[in-house]
Amino acid sequence: MKNRPGLSLQSKFVLITTVAIIVLMGIIGYMAVKREKDILYADVENQGRLLGETLAIPIINDLIYERLGLVEEGGLLDNYIMEIFNRKDVDLLYIAILDEDGKVISHNNITEYGKVYSDSLTVKALKANNTVVQQFSHEGDSSMDFGVPLSIGKKRWGTLKFGISLKKVEQESFATISKIIITTLFFLAGGFVIILFLSRRFIGPITQLANTMEKARSDYLDVKVDVKGSDELAVLGEKFNSMIERIKQANEELKKTHEKLVQSEKLASIGILASGVAHEINNPLGGLFNCHYFLKQNGDDPVLREKYLSLIGEGLERIENIVSKLLWTSRKGDHKPIVINIKDSVREAYSLVEYKVKKDNIRFINEISDGLSIFIDPHDFHQIILNLFINAIHAMKDGGILKVRGYGKDSKIKIDIMDTGIGIAQEHVGKIFDPFFTTKPPGEGTGLGLWLSYEIIRNYNGEILVESEPGKGSTFALSFPAKLN
Repeated sequence: MKNRPGLSLQSKFVLITTVAIIVLMGIIGYMAVKREKDILYADVENQGRLLGETLAIPIINDLIYERLGLVEEGGLLDNYIMEIFNRKDVDLLYIAILDEDGKVISHNNITEYGKVYSDSLTVKALKANNTVVQQFSHEGDSSMDFGVPLSIGKKRWGTLKFGISLKKVEQESFATISKIIITTLFFLAGGFVIILFLSRRFIGPITQLANTMEKARSDYLDVKVDVKGSDELAVLGEKFNSMIERIKQANEELKKTHEKLVQSEKLASIGILASGVAHEINNPLGGLFNCHYFLKQNGDDPVLREKYLSLIGEGLERIENIVSKLLWTSRKGDHKPIVINIKDSVREAYSLVEYKVKKDNIRFINEISDGLSIFIDPHDFHQIILNLFINAIHAMKDGGILKVRGYGKDSKIKIDIMDTGIGIAQEHVGKIFDPFFTTKPPGEGTGLGLWLSYEIIRNYNGEILVESEPGKGSTFALSFPAKLN
């Protein structure tokens, strides 16, 4: 499994929690600002309605007095309008009295006298029978326009129209937003500190456990979780440490068992080779007995004595070589990989089965390229080749061809071991590398040879594949990395 790039669990926790706090504070702030703004707007609207309804009564009276001629036309209204406009209780933008047609009959700005307003705000106010409140923009600032009908019963004398600036409302809203932002930042800073503490307290141990498990996944078992406290995370850490210890013990036992199996299979292979070994030793032994006999008969002849002693030395040396090969093959390997010549090593392994090969009328062909080498423990390589040779010999009871081919390809060392034996049934191809699986009769195999070969090859990052067809033979294809280190 490849390392997965991205944020750690602790980083995700801090990020998600921080974003959640920002979003939550943003929503709360938005709702608070909106509520504050709605209250301020409602307050201005209520003030405007109260002002309009309060002014409507005296204005109607002044209009009636002017119509009756009791007061000078416009004089009283103008004074009243200017007095109201100059008061600072409300931020009035303008105040005007319009007749039924929208003509200005009184205004705080004398230049507006006589003008007829036809804008949409005024038109709507002139048609309404109740106070009309409308929003509009005045010099870039939000404002509120009020239209109050001046009427008694069904008789309408005109319309009182005035505008109130919402600039102060906007300023107060902005001040509220600033306070909320400052408060949000304060709580965010405090929350971030709390989040970091919680993440280190609760997420930190989980992250440490995950990192330790990742190390253990790559067969590195000298790891241990630092356990603190007595909560569930601490219990989990203790259980993990205990599990690692059990795995280490199990691996040690498995390693010992594996070494015993390898050794037992080596001895089993030597048992299979016993007849060939006996033949190899019997030949020089026969010569030794003959030399011994002739020495007893003619021991006084110095020439014959020298000849027979030389033959005895050669025979003993041959026996010693045969026994040395067997001891070297059967001994426990120290697993010290070196660079070996593949062709020579295959020839040495073949020498141990040569008698059996020739006896069973099998022709051996070594087509390994000269100079082809590999970085491997010699005993391991011999074990692989011997197992595959023995497997091939058993498959060719009536003779055949055993061919070994070796070559380099695509930064790999390829070794193919081919036989023309009985082949492997398709239902067994997927099982031949399983431990203790064998199709041989009882007493002819342990079912460990191919499994051990598979395990050894895998330990060197190699690969072994098999192609077989019943009645036509099998090919075992070995592949090893060509890098010699």
